[in-house]
Amino acid sequence: MKKQNYAGVAASVYINFALVGMATIIISQYSSYFQKAWNTDVKGISTVLSVVGIGRILTILFAGVISDKIGRKKTMIIAITSDIIFLLGAAFAHNLFMACVAALFFGVTNSFGDSACYPALTDAFPEKSATMNSLVKAAMSLCQFLFPFWVASVSNARLTAIILAVALFLDILLVMWTPFAPHDESKKTEPKAEVKQETTTVSSANQPKMAIDGSLIIALGFTICFTFYVFSQYIPNFGINVLGVAPATAKTLLSWYAMSSMISVFVTAIVVTKVKRLTLILLYSTLSALGLLLMVLSPSLMTARIGSIAVGFFGAGGIWQVGLSVLTSYFPTGHGKLTSYYSFMASLTYFLGPLLSSFVISDTAASVLSVFWITAVDTIITVVVTLLLIQRSRKFDVK
Repeated sequence: MKKQNYAGVAASVYINFALVGMATIIISQYSSYFQKAWNTDVKGISTVLSVVGIGRILTILFAGVISDKIGRKKTMIIAITSDIIFLLGAAFAHNLFMACVAALFFGVTNSFGDSACYPALTDAFPEKSATMNSLVKAAMSLCQFLFPFWVASVSNARLTAIILAVALFLDILLVMWTPFAPHDESKKTEPKAEVKQETTTVSSANQPKMAIDGSLIIALGFTICFTFYVFSQYIPNFGINVLGVAPATAKTLLSWYAMSSMISVFVTAIVVTKVKRLTLILLYSTLSALGLLLMVLSPSLMTARIGSIAVGFFGAGGIWQVGLSVLTSYFPTGHGKLTSYYSFMASLTYFLGPLLSSFVISDTAASVLSVFWITAVDTIITVVVTLLLIQRSRKFDVK
């Protein structure tokens, strides 16, 4: 029997995440435009961003169930359609309420997109799932690197949103045309191999405790995500309000972040096979914290670029996924449930990060610095939690 070609699955997934990567930062990149369109200020922008987290929180726990029930293709179409609604809703909104309603749909996009796309790649490429899934982050980072240059050339956010929506509609057509791999067979065969592989990672003498070790790792799902998400949303404000540079220059800081993040995806995929995963998280988080501290203690365009590279490479280049792999290796059963817990913490970040920032941030340099101080403290918490996990891991035979 001829082997099915699932190149279309990979193409549709990567196109989707590339567009999602740009949609994720469209509000922050066009902040001034949306403030005028929605009759609000930077606090209102933070409120809209926090509503994205609410949409994700409300849907993340059952999106996976729906994906298993109706299939990856239909679930992915739901995700892409929600993204179109978000982009057009945000672009044509005339007040903060309408913008918040649109933002809810982007939360749906994140939940259903993750629940459809990652499993779709695993179903289609079971022997190369880790590599195929890591390329998702590369696709997002590449477009986030290029997007600020687009924004510098196209000042009309509504036009940009329409173009992205059209591209998403074309991706829906590709999804509808592309044959997806069945996921029933993978569910029957993969868990056995996975358990066999992961149970060799943990010693039977001393087992990690879910109440302690599991909770600490799940907490990393929040703190790691908080660092790179809040940074990516507010780094343009740092350039404009703290450094006093032109908006076009400030937005290029995100390009430094995205470029280093994209490079890190491939470097981390190699390094993680040679270094203990908790040690890698500790190293990456420490360097992220140092980059952030350098920015806030000695603000300049140079230190901001160094900080952007540091957070992009060490905070957003796949270290969140490394934390998830530690969690699943510690606890060889119930990976679906554990993944949902870990992802739920990331969903909280999408809500609490902008919400907390909305109480602090304004158009003053001191307020923006406060947001980045909070981010730096959060990253230091990641370092402390990882040190606790490393201390406890000496009882376990873990890689």
